[in-house]
Amino acid sequence: MIHRRIWLACAGAALACSVLPSAWAQGYPSQSIRLIVPFAPGGAVDQTARIIGNRLGEALGQPIVIDNKPGASGSVGAGELHRARPDGYTLMLALDSQAVNHHIVKNLPFDTFKSFDYLSLLVTTPQILVTRNDVPAKNFGELVAYLQAHPKSSYGSAGTASAGHVNSAQLSLAKGLKTEHVPYKGAAPLLTDLLGGHIDYAFAGLSVMLPHIKSGKIRAIAVSSPRRSAQLPDVPAVNEFIPGFEFPTWIGLVAPPGMPADVRGKIIKAVHDVMHDPQVARRFGDSAFDIVNGSPEDFAARVRKDSDVMADLVARKIVTAD
Repeated sequence: MIHRRIWLACAGAALACSVLPSAWAQGYPSQSIRLIVPFAPGGAVDQTARIIGNRLGEALGQPIVIDNKPGASGSVGAGELHRARPDGYTLMLALDSQAVNHHIVKNLPFDTFKSFDYLSLLVTTPQILVTRNDVPAKNFGELVAYLQAHPKSSYGSAGTASAGHVNSAQLSLAKGLKTEHVPYKGAAPLLTDLLGGHIDYAFAGLSVMLPHIKSGKIRAIAVSSPRRSAQLPDVPAVNEFIPGFEFPTWIGLVAPPGMPADVRGKIIKAVHDVMHDPQVARRFGDSAFDIVNGSPEDFAARVRKDSDVMADLVARKIVTAD
């Protein structure tokens, strides 16, 4: 009888443990959700967080708290996500630099491919090559000629290994440029220094640069997308001059690995509903974003693809490790 009671107690405990994740998921979320933005306010990642934050909170039933953690091209914020519990209460919006930081940032405390759950690539926006108005170049050919003649010119990026850095590095490789790279903690401080005359040119997300292009404060030279942007149809694509040139800014939702399946499913469904909301889609369109909302598998494949591009640039010593 004693052995039978012990056996029943153990069986009951095992059953309780087996249903615990499901019960946990049914109560998710029961508190606010932290959304890490690993860049400074004002850039494309922060824009994306502000566009989806309230609507995602409504879809999940709890507020989304945006937490800007800039530094090391997004690696500071990614490190915080890596240390978070996989309970669905800490998420992050990753920039394209997430895919390539491991090639150039030393001693990262995480594995880019194993330490994160890539839930959905949400949006892309073309990178646009821009210059200050006082740079004597009004088109792509004139800018390349100017930079070849002025090797002490400098370009900015939203951070080492960001899409802006990759695009500028590929331009340097294709045209033999020797210009200096100046990394920032996001596109907003980059823009400030470009307008202030501290750097000469940059590739940056069109979503951030578009208002300043339209106001005439900076000059648009070319976009990095495969085709011209509908927002700026008179501005050529770089691949009209350098075939195959393409590396857009992308932003996706990332979580720690190991979340309960039901929690993960709730988040993915909520994100799908938000990204297909007409008002959200309109706001993204007005800001020059293209909605993707791809599958976790597609997102992980994009991360691998971009990692391979950076690996080649590092091997050619076009980009060097910090």
